[in-house]
Formats: sequence, structure tokens, C-alpha cells
Amino acid sequence: MSLFQKLMIQNGRKVALESGDHAFMQGDSNSNIYFVQSGLLKAYYIRADGKEHIKSFLPEGSIIGSMVALVDGDPCTFSLVASEPTTTIALPYKILADAAQSDIGLANALVGFLGTYGKRKEQREYQLLSLSAEDRFALLVETMPDIADRVSQADLAAYIGITPQALSRIKRRLK
Repeated sequence: MSLFQKLMIQNGRKVALESGDHAFMQGDSNSNIYFVQSGLLKAYYIRADGKEHIKSFLPEGSIIGSMVALVDGDPCTFSLVASEPTTTIALPYKILADAAQSDIGLANALVGFLGTYGKRKEQREYQLLSLSAEDRFALLVETMPDIADRVSQADLAAYIGITPQALSRIKRRLK
């Protein structure tokens, strides 16, 4: 367990979410960072046309927060919902930032986390902008095989950026 996770467990509060419960919604003010102890979270955007675009799935061991809310205090740009019964640890970002000021090990862990977070965001951007839907689906199945079994066809399609019907055609072609 990382220093980062230990701090969260020691200083955070346990939040139990049932499937469909939100930790926060797009537009909310929420300065917490969340550590997923068990279950699965889904981070998603609601577009102006009302359609859902899934940013990421967050299984056990994941850490997430709305960076614009954490850093600037602006409203969250995405929503965070439990896809199945989930237990998280919520920690106000200020506690983490303050603790990192006086603990070099924790500061290094935070820098490592932010580097990994930035890398993941860049990889996701590349996938959405440069890969075909079929390649994005194949990559999802290869890198997160358990996620494909834990979420609905509609959620898989929204993550890949296609309709559920298009995903069905891709699955048939890949068999």
C-alpha cells in the first residue's frame, strides 16, 4: 500500500455507495479525492445534447477526483457514480496537499500519482482521437478484461465512443 493510500485510509472517511449512487455530479462543488476500496466507479460527462460520454472506469485501488474542483475550487466537470456496490475513502484534497508539504515521501508519492494520472489522460486522448472504435474495444478487452464483464453494453459503447449497436457489430466481427 502506498503512502498516499495510507494517508487516505487514516484521515479520510468511508463512503459506501450503492449501484447508481453518485459521489458527486457534474457541476457540483467537491474537493474530495476518492480511493476505491471495493467495487467499481464510473466517471462520465453529460454532453449538451444529454448524451453520456464515459471518461473512465475505476476499479478497486483506483484514486480519482475532479482536478478543476481540487485545484481551483471550480465546479466538477464530470460525474462520479457507482456501477456496482462500492466502498470508497473520501479525503479533502487540502489534507493531502498540506500533508505533502511536510512529508517528502508523501510529496513524492503525490508527484508519482499526478504523473501516472497525466499519462493515463494522454493515452485516453490518443485512443479517442487516433484509434478506430474496433481498436479501442480490443484495447479495452486487452488492458481491462474484468471491466468488460462488469459493465453494461451501453456503458462499454459510451466508453468507446460508439452506439451499442455499433459495438454489437464489432463484437460479431471479432469473434
